[in-house]
Amino acid sequence: MKKEIFAIIALLLGMFLLSGCTDKSEVKIGFSVGPSHERWQKDIDHFSARIRNAGARLYVSEAGNSHEKQMQQVRELLDRNIDVLVIVPVDSRKAAEIVCMAHENDVRVIAYDRIINDCEIDFYISFDNMRVGEMQAEYLSRMRPEGYYAILGGDPGDNNSILLRLGQMHVLQPFVESRRISIVADQFIKDWSSDEAYRIIDNYLEANPGRLDAIVASNDNLAGGAFRALEKHNLAGKVLLSGQDAEAEACRRIVQGKQTMTVYKYIETLATVAASTALSMGKGEPVVNTQLSINNGSVMVPAILLSSMVSVHPENLRMTVIADGYLDEAMVFGGN
Repeated sequence: MKKEIFAIIALLLGMFLLSGCTDKSEVKIGFSVGPSHERWQKDIDHFSARIRNAGARLYVSEAGNSHEKQMQQVRELLDRNIDVLVIVPVDSRKAAEIVCMAHENDVRVIAYDRIINDCEIDFYISFDNMRVGEMQAEYLSRMRPEGYYAILGGDPGDNNSILLRLGQMHVLQPFVESRRISIVADQFIKDWSSDEAYRIIDNYLEANPGRLDAIVASNDNLAGGAFRALEKHNLAGKVLLSGQDAEAEACRRIVQGKQTMTVYKYIETLATVAASTALSMGKGEPVVNTQLSINNGSVMVPAILLSSMVSVHPENLRMTVIADGYLDEAMVFGGN
């Protein structure tokens, strides 16, 4: 009888320990997305699919461009005992306090697409944003190597805005020095605001009618605001206009001849690499394929910078964003 009792106790203890190990081994990932433009839902979808297919638990929060809201949402994610925080910061500098808060809770942090400055962040995964800026400026300057150019930069709190500008000016500076191109407007725009982009271009054209040949807009949201101003002044399709993210409305403008190009970045690649890295970190495994470090003002951050991007224009739109399944053909071409 005693042997039977001991056997039952041993069985129950084994089941308890096994259950405990299973719960403990479940990786919990928090994904905090600060910005709220169209592009980011695709990141969430691809990232979520990879995490859930791996059997891990995922918590997603969206801050709607509010740093304060992102702070509160991350506190809630930490209360869920996550193992790794993947974050797209609203503000690349203010988010340092989020990283410190996560580390105080023994949670490792991956900066997704936007680096976080002045803190000891664990990892950074993004595209080569300087190259994106170069691609925008290269395309426009090849088409129009002389004339009046406006540059619309992103949010000054987003480090990518700086990288894009470095890339843009790396291409444009020789044209400026040789006086073939004159930069007549040059401004970073808070929250990547389409309305502010509209205001800047509209005000410039009111004061300088027709004196504009190209607009290097750092993303499609800014391009949308610039387009509205160009349309008001009957210049849509006459002034070259760049963008980034291959948003549906931007691609429709490209088809209609009202936007010159956009840069399509293979979001699925970024999201999948970030998710795999988060899973490895959560399991305590080494992260492979990282031979690069980026200085964030405080430390050298291990990083992966992806080069999977392409300039999209009327001739290759179907072969890129449509063929890749990023956008639906009917959504872009409609009756065209």
